[in-house]
Amino acid sequence: MNHKERGLAPFKKVGIDRFPMWYGGAPEVTDNIVSHLGASGSDDALYDILGIDYKTIRPVYNGKPLEKFDDGSWMTEWGVVRAGLHWGQAVTHPLGGAESVADVDAWKGAPDPKDFIYRFTPEQEEWAKDYCVIGGTWAPFFHDSIELMDMEEFFIKLYTHPAVAEAIIERCFEFYYELDRLVFEANPGKIDMYFIGNDFGSQRALLISPDMWRQFYKPRIAKLIAQARSHGCVTAIHSCGDIHNIIGDFIEIGVDAINPIQIGADNMRPEDLMAEFGADCVFFGGIDENEVLQYGTEDEVRAETRRIIDTLGKHGRYIVAASHDYLLPEIPAASIVAMFDEAKKYGTGR
Repeated sequence: MNHKERGLAPFKKVGIDRFPMWYGGAPEVTDNIVSHLGASGSDDALYDILGIDYKTIRPVYNGKPLEKFDDGSWMTEWGVVRAGLHWGQAVTHPLGGAESVADVDAWKGAPDPKDFIYRFTPEQEEWAKDYCVIGGTWAPFFHDSIELMDMEEFFIKLYTHPAVAEAIIERCFEFYYELDRLVFEANPGKIDMYFIGNDFGSQRALLISPDMWRQFYKPRIAKLIAQARSHGCVTAIHSCGDIHNIIGDFIEIGVDAINPIQIGADNMRPEDLMAEFGADCVFFGGIDENEVLQYGTEDEVRAETRRIIDTLGKHGRYIVAASHDYLLPEIPAASIVAMFDEAKKYGTGR
């Protein structure tokens, strides 16, 4: 079985030699793994040695240079200034104080999809040959809508000024839908999985009510998923936290796989999720990052990997990954290597 075949097997419900494996991490984490393994380069460490089956090609911004400031903060394509470690946090909010749909319509700061490189290069195609290719955008339009206004103000206006909030959401959604259209049309038949991310959950519940989520976000996610499926892609969505109340909605609108399965959050016990949803979706992740990967011994990491495989892989439809999509440098490289090594040895389809 090559990587592409293995990566698609859980969706096609066919037998596998082992469960497919996916990796996401900060560049420093990749460097740590390379150093730990004594590998010659990141591809050796992540794909050849660890046995990762997915490679991701995202559109790259190629528009007007974005400003970087002396204090280490930087401007995004959305005109938001971010600061802090890794992805940072938004520190400016261009639509803060907007009181009407006209205020939103007057804002001209949204990025142009045509300012992105969306056609795969020959080098990218060669790099991803025989792998399960993840393509399209991450489409984080929930986060963008929050950051453009400020989270507290935006959540209040979902109640007090719903038309204003929806106008912001629509501006963000339209950008990703159009950029995805360009990606799919420029790369026909080259993308296997459409994998998007919006963190709708907190540790204890959704950040907004299920009904409000269904009103403002579900129809737009459905359109993104439908577009990807029309181009022959399987689909996956990432959302941290307790998202139990909307997993059924994701399945209803055509999402094939749910990530990252943050098992430490309320209502996200893997045994319960499997019993309720396991027949209808692929689970993708679930190997605990917060405690086991960060603080556990090698034996504990390996035992947890086997436990999650036994639970979420019960029907042979599972993708091995940590319970967060973006591993950070505090996660020891040895633990990450042990997780994937144990999955290769243990993770055959059942």
